[in-house]
Amino acid sequence: MRIALVTPYDLVYEGGVNHHVIALAQALRHLGHTVHVLGPASGPVAPRLHGLKGVVSVSANGSTARLGLLVSPRAVRRFLRAGRFDIIHVHEPWLPGIAHHAVTSGEAPVVGTFHSYADSQTLTVRVVRRALGRRVRGMQGAIAVSKAAAEFARTVFRGPIRVVPNGVDTARFTTPAPLQAAAEPSEDAAKAPLRVLFVGRFDEPRKGLQHLLEAAALIRQDGRAMDVRIAGYGDPAPFGRLATAAGARFLGRLGDVDLADAYRASDVFCAPSTHGESFGLVLIEAMACGCPVVASDIRGYREAAAGAALLVRHGDAASLASAIVRTADDHALRRRLIARGHWRARELSWDRVVHDVADTYRNSLIDLNPERVLGASR
Repeated sequence: MRIALVTPYDLVYEGGVNHHVIALAQALRHLGHTVHVLGPASGPVAPRLHGLKGVVSVSANGSTARLGLLVSPRAVRRFLRAGRFDIIHVHEPWLPGIAHHAVTSGEAPVVGTFHSYADSQTLTVRVVRRALGRRVRGMQGAIAVSKAAAEFARTVFRGPIRVVPNGVDTARFTTPAPLQAAAEPSEDAAKAPLRVLFVGRFDEPRKGLQHLLEAAALIRQDGRAMDVRIAGYGDPAPFGRLATAAGARFLGRLGDVDLADAYRASDVFCAPSTHGESFGLVLIEAMACGCPVVASDIRGYREAAAGAALLVRHGDAASLASAIVRTADDHALRRRLIARGHWRARELSWDRVVHDVADTYRNSLIDLNPERVLGASR
């Protein structure tokens, strides 16, 4: 098939949706499909990505999104027409701007993937989402990355929604050492600082970095050395004193190779978000690398972890501190979390997940035109 993947988010910044789209494109290419990625861009983009001008920053759900709200609809239709695609796969299809233009282009059947989730929706949010979502009702197929995201999508889409979780690249995020060895640190390792990793846009309050730093500071007050490593985007300045008290250092954004090494070099991976997470791919990446996970007990993380992480009440630094120490020191718990995490990561490997996405494409083509699908396997 010839497939267009359309993201509404600035391709210059690799957020969760863009990470998903780029990984999906690679997995589909491995199956033999021709895939092009289209999105808004505030500057030059990586090879094999197609960027269009028109990025606007918007604050919502405790986060700042860089959306293609001002992308020219003519430019979108020109690109999709020239590509002669069999399927147009639009991520967050309810959003205005480039997603809207792709959904309504009429150039090919449309499949949409819903990523968003919010713990609560005001009446205003519901009205706005319904108004924006009218255009998606004619889509030929719909995917949600979690049950939580599917529930959230019901505000705008009433047709069947297939839940296909985020995938993880288990060729890059791997456990090189035997699980038993990883679960039981040596005596020398036990005397070393407790190594905790955080990955995400740490300047967004909902990501909960402050709570992790407070927890690490509590652990240090009990006499335990800490090495808290923070990877991702953001300005570290507001966390200055708290980061010092926690024994934290900021690594900046890491590429996949360095990020995998960071997971493998950590005693605990911590995801302390307070709300607004539809899934939690970073949890699965850590699990794939053999790093036990401590995370907030919020809906998206519960669904992602599926019993393979130690979950604690969000926003509670004392409970978080206790869980981190327990995960680092309890060898039986470590073995259990690492083994379950490894299984969960294999279950969500892109090698498996991509087939569910491709099946959705084929089913959408068959429902629309059974004869067309015969020529869509090229």
